[in-house]
Amino acid sequence: MSRPRKPFGAQQPGRLPATMMKVLAAEMSDPQRLRRGKQYAKDGSVLDIVIESGIVTCEVQGSRSMPYIASLEVTPGDGMPLRRDVHAVCNCPDNDNWDDHACKHVIATMFVLSDELLMEPELLDVWRGNERTDRDDDDRDDGADDRDDGRDDARVHDEPADDLPRRRRHLQLVRDGMEQGRAERREQHAQREREAFVDPIAEVLQAPEGTVLPEIPDLERTDERLPRRPELASILRDAYRHLHLDWD
Repeated sequence: MSRPRKPFGAQQPGRLPATMMKVLAAEMSDPQRLRRGKQYAKDGSVLDIVIESGIVTCEVQGSRSMPYIASLEVTPGDGMPLRRDVHAVCNCPDNDNWDDHACKHVIATMFVLSDELLMEPELLDVWRGNERTDRDDDDRDDGADDRDDGRDDARVHDEPADDLPRRRRHLQLVRDGMEQGRAERREQHAQREREAFVDPIAEVLQAPEGTVLPEIPDLERTDERLPRRPELASILRDAYRHLHLDWD
């Protein structure tokens, strides 16, 4: 895992992909979640970020003590993905919302990823699976190791290579936990669909057999007698037009 970096200075090489990532975040969310996710990214709530081929995973500190795990899965391709190419997942309760909007933890992940792209635009190719590696050259030329210094399979920047097994295990545990959570939510949803709906007040509204209900006469509408003053007449006419009766 790697702590998110904060960009500094006006001249950054990845201004275009960083801006496009923020636009994508706005497309995937509503104004309230966008504002809160942006604040999460700004105040340092995103604790760690892993950028791999096809997926970006972040730990986001939310309201509970255990951080939430948010991930952005993307289909292979070139350049900035479209909305349909990105699948966002988070283990927070808001992940199962009905309006198909990304939660604030996913939005925070996207803003942190935007900062990473601002400083290192090559990470966009890493995320989309287009990173150029020298692994094939290693099989043909033993001297290619000198050209691979500073690179790792996990595509995590600024991390020593000795830390790769620990990060892989951590990330696998995170993904296993997210998959288990999704399976539990699917089972709960299927169980709710299997259960027959029972109206909680149906028994209360049932009248005993033989009960005679009183007859309620139809209400007759009285003639409208509007005031002589045109201002009051207009107000009363508008009130009649929008009148609604609520019965207890």
